Amino acid sequence: MEKYLNLMLEENSNLFIFLSHDIDWPIRGPGVNHILKRKDRFSSDIIKKVLKEKYNPYYNIPDVMEIEEKYKVRSTFFFRPTYENGNVEEYADVIKDLIKGGWEIGVHLNNVSSLENVVCEKRLVEKVAQIKIYGSRVHYLRINLEKLHHVKEAGFLYDSSFCFVKNKIDTRNMGFFIYKGLIIFPITIMDTYLFTYMKVREKDIVRTVNDAVKLALDKQIKIITILWHDSSLKMKGGRMYTKVIESLASNEKIRLVKGIELAKLIKKVHQLGNV
Repeated sequence: MEKYLNLMLEENSNLFIFLSHDIDWPIRGPGVNHILKRKDRFSSDIIKKVLKEKYNPYYNIPDVMEIEEKYKVRSTFFFRPTYENGNVEEYADVIKDLIKGGWEIGVHLNNVSSLENVVCEKRLVEKVAQIKIYGSRVHYLRINLEKLHHVKEAGFLYDSSFCFVKNKIDTRNMGFFIYKGLIIFPITIMDTYLFTYMKVREKDIVRTVNDAVKLALDKQIKIITILWHDSSLKMKGGRMYTKVIESLASNEKIRLVKGIELAKLIKKVHQLGNV
């Protein structure tokens, strides 16, 4: 397998990083009261803007696009088909811009309890995107292996809903595995886990990400997956995304990619069925 992955890597590269973002909130955000109850997560300037302008610091897709464009990077955005008091149609123009710009759209599944639910949710996002969608991630990562067959049967090529160790960087969250024909990319680094389970200080975030890269390279693991929510981009800790991308993009041993790029290569190598 390793030699096939190397075919996609640049001459001096050794590691793929699958960059992804979950879009957890409707485009107008959770509301002022929700934000004020969590005001310690934001700078005083952000909170002043929320109070004066009803500014929504949770909507940062354009900011993510700007950062990634600066470093010539493209990632995958997972959209929920329905939100609390909203739905994916609110993001129609945003999704159109993402697709036009070369980003990937995935489905952030709400309910995987049945095949019918998964198919319905996939179709809702595909209707807005007007393209076939290959990647999924379940909201809150609420899935177990027994439910993965619903994801596969609904027509997805890959899923990224598993994080086996939450409180540290661990090789069990690196690489990929195939379960009943579905490619699985475990989440190696999630922004919110850095700040909660791992208790990483903001000034140590870039170093922690680079430590994960070093571990993967030392163990000759070819893939790690990063999840950075757009809603965290204005929060303490989450606002380090620019520096994270700057650091990763400057490392010649790394290639930053979308999930579909990896999944299609793995599909070809393992001769998985048509999707």
